[in-house]
Amino acid sequence: MVGLEQLTALDLYLWFGHGQTVAETLDLSQSTVSRQARAAMRVFGLGCSTGGGHRALIGDQTLLLAERRVHQVARLRGMAPLRLEATYCAGPWFAPYLPPGWLTSRFDMAGMARPLQLLGERVIDAWIGSYQPDLPDPDDPRFWVIDLLRQPVHLLASPSHPLAGERRLSPGDLHRFPSLALPDGWFPRTEALLRAQGLWKDPVTLQRYDPASWEGRCSDEVTLTYGHSLTEALQPGTVRLDWDLGHQTGDALVVRRDLGDEPAIQQLVERLSQGARRIAAGFADVQAA
Repeated sequence: MVGLEQLTALDLYLWFGHGQTVAETLDLSQSTVSRQARAAMRVFGLGCSTGGGHRALIGDQTLLLAERRVHQVARLRGMAPLRLEATYCAGPWFAPYLPPGWLTSRFDMAGMARPLQLLGERVIDAWIGSYQPDLPDPDDPRFWVIDLLRQPVHLLASPSHPLAGERRLSPGDLHRFPSLALPDGWFPRTEALLRAQGLWKDPVTLQRYDPASWEGRCSDEVTLTYGHSLTEALQPGTVRLDWDLGHQTGDALVVRRDLGDEPAIQQLVERLSQGARRIAAGFADVQAA
């Protein structure tokens, strides 16, 4: 077996992506974190590489996955902090409502594939995703999705954009301008809906969320983007255009289905549901699920 400290160092390194962040979280030197992570990899005969913008292990992970299950049980029993990832637009809102004993990241992980992978491999214990309707389906055999909030998505632009303040916009008005897009296939249902309206045209390379790479792109006064009340409150500086996207999104807690009956997970669901009601009370178009 590998020690709790060694596997923690390795898994936080895979989760956070930076040894310095792990060192700060664990209150250790970066060299100690590196030593512990390498020791864990040696136990399982694994290597590590950077692929797709994140750290990835190389080799047969069968024994590692079994060991992670043991360590996850230890976290659920209070022997170490539980781990929660969230999107950049959900994390800051829900963090104040987490039960004691939960560790969080910087809330800058982009897309769904990586957090769902970390959740499935028991590197993290819960994730708050903000990508309805692209989150796993209710009958997904691996993941349990608990809806928290619902809100409409709006088309946004710089206050100085030529379409700002204009009424009864037409598709032709929108087609004249670039509109942000994430990589193909990240959010297939959302992508299809926006492409059908002539939007989602200009891909953004984004591995970690950075305001300058998303909302900040609108500062050119021509680029269009998308957001809702919670993102606008976190990153003001854009205005809503007079165009109905016909798109609802929302925040949802996602956990492994085999952990649904765990008291720590049930407590998390209860606390975040209470938080959702309080968050929704502050916005006219945000509803608690």
